[in-house]
Amino acid sequence: MEPSFVHWLRTDSSGAEENILSVTTIDVVSLSRAITRRRVSVFGPAIEGLSEELGQRFSGASILVSGGAGFIAGQTIRKLLSYGPSKIAVLDSNENALAELVRDLRGEGAIPETCAFEPRLVDVTQPILNRVVDEAGPFDVALAFAAAKHVRSERDVASALHMLNVNINGTMRVVEQALVGNPECSPFVVSTDKAASPSSMMGASKRAMEMAVIGTYPQTTTTRFANVAFSSGSLLESWLIRLSRGQALAVPAETERFFVSPSEAGELCTCASIASPGTIVVPSAGAVDSLDLVVALERVLESLNIVPAFFESETDANAFMGPPNQRAVLVTARDTAGEKPAEVFVGGTERQAAWVRNLDVVTSTFSPTSALELAAFVREAIADRTRPNLEEVSKMLSATVTEFKHVTSAQRLDDRI
Repeated sequence: MEPSFVHWLRTDSSGAEENILSVTTIDVVSLSRAITRRRVSVFGPAIEGLSEELGQRFSGASILVSGGAGFIAGQTIRKLLSYGPSKIAVLDSNENALAELVRDLRGEGAIPETCAFEPRLVDVTQPILNRVVDEAGPFDVALAFAAAKHVRSERDVASALHMLNVNINGTMRVVEQALVGNPECSPFVVSTDKAASPSSMMGASKRAMEMAVIGTYPQTTTTRFANVAFSSGSLLESWLIRLSRGQALAVPAETERFFVSPSEAGELCTCASIASPGTIVVPSAGAVDSLDLVVALERVLESLNIVPAFFESETDANAFMGPPNQRAVLVTARDTAGEKPAEVFVGGTERQAAWVRNLDVVTSTFSPTSALELAAFVREAIADRTRPNLEEVSKMLSATVTEFKHVTSAQRLDDRI
């Protein structure tokens, strides 16, 4: 699909009208290729090499997916459906996204007649999750995707506590209830590269989740992976939204991230779900390149035949009135809380070993005691039985995740475009 555009009129402060180029339809597959410079999946060989094991695990299986309406979960569900499961129960608290997932999959003809596809509107942190899992189960496989994933979630104490509650307690509840219904169930949870040597509360929350869940249920597997190009809520998606609205785009300077395509994210999670119990699956060294975000933006704009006009002032970027094929780009300093120049997949004390082509397994220490104490601390605060401030929450998190080196700053992402 080729990108399509529409011109609309914007009136500047003098009353003059100007044509603005607005993106209305984008081929995200092509744009992902522009970002990664890969035309074939880097994890395709792993999927092929594990095809027999994947078929044995998922053919005819009853599968639970929490956070299933999310971007990465949706890509994973598409892959799982190709193995012919008997049932997929999809849990999510986002009603609109859940409905859209069903429409997409049915519109694509992705759900075979032999598979019962059961969407459920439920919050994984709430007690009713128990009833939903009990009534829809038992399950052979449980995949927990529900998460608060933004570094900006540490903006205030309520947001931070919500993030910790979803990422730790919500994930724990899904795995726990699935195993209550079937002790032989194979659990998988999603982590992030930000969990390795974390600098943000979000990354530390995911590391605490690994410790709590895998430490308590060692049959669980997980994966830390790269940024998924154009996933919901991502910086890359924001560029497309800003383009569609005729607004300036923003990108931090001197910041590198790993990128995978949407389909590669689904393949990575699918493979990781059948890895050895208690392991963390990561891309092998060199399989996925680290890319400067400014370069990533330039590749996106080049593929859309748009010329960037770079600014360091938000006022100047917003005031820019260039030709239709040019857009303002605000390059900001990397000086906001929680952000570091580059991510890694493996922490300093962890061990990495080859598994299948382009995928490695990481072994780590999952001491659950302090992580479970943090989980209880968060539950008390969420219930408003205690009222810790943001600094106290951060200290409790640091006591749990000792490798957490928080990047603090008075600057916040919400203060910028």
